[in-house]
Amino acid sequence: MEKQAAKVSAVVAIEQNDADKKQGKDIFSAEEHKAIKELRAIFKETIDLDMEMQSDIYRLEMQYQSRYQVLYDERKKLLNKVRQQNRGDGESKSSGDLQSFWMQVLRASYSKIIRPNDEKILVHLNDISTRIFSNPSRFVISFHFDPNEYFSDAVLNKTYYLKCEPDPETPLIYDGAEIVKTEGCTIHWTKPLCPNEAAYSFFNYFSPPLLPASKCDPKYCEISAILQSDFQMGFYLKERVVPKAVIFFTGEIRDCQSTTSSSDSDSESSENKRASIEAVGGNSTDDDDDDE
Repeated sequence: MEKQAAKVSAVVAIEQNDADKKQGKDIFSAEEHKAIKELRAIFKETIDLDMEMQSDIYRLEMQYQSRYQVLYDERKKLLNKVRQQNRGDGESKSSGDLQSFWMQVLRASYSKIIRPNDEKILVHLNDISTRIFSNPSRFVISFHFDPNEYFSDAVLNKTYYLKCEPDPETPLIYDGAEIVKTEGCTIHWTKPLCPNEAAYSFFNYFSPPLLPASKCDPKYCEISAILQSDFQMGFYLKERVVPKAVIFFTGEIRDCQSTTSSSDSDSESSENKRASIEAVGGNSTDDDDDDE
């Protein structure tokens, strides 16, 4: 949101400057105009260079994508092994936390929007994966589910489209790639949530609202704010939650994006997990992540 606010401020400043010019207010001398023109030309070159760098970074990320996926596949294989071992008629060999690994991760990173009615469905979540694409530039977050009684879909996808070029109308306020559109997916419910549950469900994430074409629409600002929050969630899931899932699960990372408060039971659970890690010689990463 800070980036969006800075962009809006820059646009306002440019519009005010243009308004002053239209009213005949020339606040610069001829020599200053000449110098400013040259400075703007230099600045434009830095923007072109920044675009080239961003393009190279995106290509590099795509090159490394398959290597990261090998590691994520190992993670999924290990978690599936744990889940299989704790199924069946015998007594559970664990507390059950690892069996609901991804539900626990989501609850740790977005505690305010993961509600009890969502948790009973999210226990069937067996993986969250991400993938980036070009032409057009976008990334997809995929939520993989075991067969369950709530919906027939094995995978629920959310796609975020990126704009990597500056706005032609305001090219000098380009600040890197940004999400400009998001697409969800249809959930084929077999046991849908009741209306009261559905109104505040995490699964609304897969049905983002459409932004009105006109900024004069009375709902434009409200929907724009919802989408900005959605964009932040997409980046956060891709850049932090999925790569750092294990330390969200253990409670070693403390940058929850929804609320800093939690119930006593949640706090106790987090402390118990942390104590278990320390007992086997694990090292907390709190300091490392606070520095990021």
